[in-house]
Amino acid sequence: MTQEIPNPAMVVVARECRGLHQKDLAKALGCAQSTISKYEIGSLCLPHDHTVAIASALKFDIGFFYQRDMVYGLGGDFLYRRRASVTKKMRTRVEAQANVLKMQVERLLRSSSVEQAFPFPAIDPGGSEGSPEDIANVVRQAWRLPDGPIRNLTRVIEHAGGIVFTLDYQTDKIDGTNIRTPALPPMLFMNKNKSGERHRFNLAHETGHLVMHFFAAMEDAETQADRFASEFLMPRKQIQSDLKNLDLPAAARLKDFWGTSMASIIRRARDLRKITESKYKQLNIALGATGQRKQEFYPIPFEEPEAYSNLKRFHTDHLGFEKGDMAKLLFIEDFNPIDTSAILIAPCLRLVGLFDQQAD
Repeated sequence: MTQEIPNPAMVVVARECRGLHQKDLAKALGCAQSTISKYEIGSLCLPHDHTVAIASALKFDIGFFYQRDMVYGLGGDFLYRRRASVTKKMRTRVEAQANVLKMQVERLLRSSSVEQAFPFPAIDPGGSEGSPEDIANVVRQAWRLPDGPIRNLTRVIEHAGGIVFTLDYQTDKIDGTNIRTPALPPMLFMNKNKSGERHRFNLAHETGHLVMHFFAAMEDAETQADRFASEFLMPRKQIQSDLKNLDLPAAARLKDFWGTSMASIIRRARDLRKITESKYKQLNIALGATGQRKQEFYPIPFEEPEAYSNLKRFHTDHLGFEKGDMAKLLFIEDFNPIDTSAILIAPCLRLVGLFDQQAD
């Protein structure tokens, strides 16, 4: 343990990470909800026996509750790709999960350092660099992306030094969020319960936030991130000739080529004025009539991230961390060894010390 006195903030994070209310935790401990409330605000010192009980109830290693890490909010409405109907409980759980993963990454990186092939830039959309579309093309150029579709966006992001997580948010109302701090790689926390094409657009959207809203978020940040994502995945100069006389069969063909949904291709055609507003509405009605507003035909494969798994794999395979060591490092009760057969040998995120050096 790093401190003799438990950190009340970690009790809040652990409880919210498990999606529990104070009354739920109080019931598990056999105490009053007011006691949990006082623990969490720091007005009542948390005794060791209750710390042990809380750790057991929430399935965290007890060392977690003695950490002094900074807990991050995720930017309110501006850096949160979500719908208006998202409840406070949904949001706090996502934020808690992101903070726990951030803490895990920070500790995993103590044994290595990140070398970014083409680092994430930070560009102010209100500056001289231009519109979100201009910034999207600046990033494509900075990351040395060829013309045409991005075949594996997750790999591109992780090659640039980002770390992508896919999480079960237990709701389809949240698409994703992110954390970017000066000391750590950019981290994207995405809802795994999305179609492959929707997931790719959400990844591009969060990338737009990471690039454009690192210093400050603007009132139209969500619109800016959508415009960034559309241009990043479907550059105007390269797609516009394909959007003339668009119909559903053509949208399906373009979906397979560009790796984006038919709905986003139809929207792109309208935004670039390749179809009229009435044609745009007609195509959307046709999508709905065929039952494709929620689940389109011809799904794009879901892209799985690798960097976080490779980080853990390095500790087990190269540093010789046992299950108990990993459990304490990651603040969890039990660590299940990674299925290395599902992990590609060549990492997308190049981690100095992870793959290029021998362990001591």
